[in-house]
Amino acid sequence: MSFNRNELALLALIDSFVSGDVSASDFEKKYSALWREHRDADDTKNTDKETQRYFDSVFSAVDSYCDDPDLRDEDDLDEQGLLNNIINLKTSWAASVLA
Repeated sequence: MSFNRNELALLALIDSFVSGDVSASDFEKKYSALWREHRDADDTKNTDKETQRYFDSVFSAVDSYCDDPDLRDEDDLDEQGLLNNIINLKTSWAASVLA
């Protein structure tokens, strides 16, 4: 399977977060920006459905993340919750697309 530049950037950022090279707070900012670039790019139409669903699901998880414990409510994800969610999404996506 081949990926375009935007997709490769999203996948690399996800891998960096999962491996611990990027903090949850930095991941939130960077992923949101990259996802919007991907969404608005002309070549998004070529993204397979499973990969697009993966990117959108990661975006939803990022959107549920709250960095500030004082503002976090029961529906928000903390750092560990975000990491666990992203790992689960990545595992499911890899099993369906890369298998």
